[in-house]
Amino acid sequence: MTGPHTPDPLVDGLIVGLTAAMDGIVGGVTAAPVASTASGDGWSLTGSVSGARRGTLEVWIDLGGAETLARRVTGTEAPDKPAIVGLLRDLWTRAAGALCSQPAFAGLSVGFGMARSAGSPGHGAVYELNADGFTARVAVADRMAPAGLHENLDVVLDIDLPLVVRFARTMLPIRTLAALGPGSVVDMERSPDEPVQILVGDRVIAHGEVVVVGGNYGVKITDVTSPTERVRLEA
Repeated sequence: MTGPHTPDPLVDGLIVGLTAAMDGIVGGVTAAPVASTASGDGWSLTGSVSGARRGTLEVWIDLGGAETLARRVTGTEAPDKPAIVGLLRDLWTRAAGALCSQPAFAGLSVGFGMARSAGSPGHGAVYELNADGFTARVAVADRMAPAGLHENLDVVLDIDLPLVVRFARTMLPIRTLAALGPGSVVDMERSPDEPVQILVGDRVIAHGEVVVVGGNYGVKITDVTSPTERVRLEA
């Protein structure tokens, strides 16, 4: 995470919102990107981004900066973990709100989870926050889908695909096939308790149990096959 700062409007906008949120606590906070690596222990949060763009944001603040903020808010020299966790989530949530209010990010929604103790991240943009008697290092990394990608994905997701439920399959000699007729019984060599296979095209994607839904047959999914298992089943 070293090297020159590459401007990212989304990340820079989030930092602007964060300094505004902190302003009521420490006053006059400024933020500047730095080329050095964030180090030491700190607090990390994950943000889920949806709407106009989709992806996640990983944010981190160093331990000293977080504790200084918590001390000023609580008025205690040793703020407890719940106080720090609550404060950080509130600050980043307010920062996200400020970001989403900007015209450039209209239609964007960002929600942060709870803060957790974490070492310094190995990626992302690093900023140094300064105010009178306050210094903190903050790192932000975004994992966003390219702009416009989810619109194309939505088009693909509307395409209908044939779903086939395979009860069983067996091999029969041509002589036996030719002799089939009304009343013939074919032994599928399968226990009634075994799960059925669910296919899209010729690929087994899941297994399930046959159920009755509103008087019709249905399938209750019991597991989704992994890519490795799909290859084995199709071999």
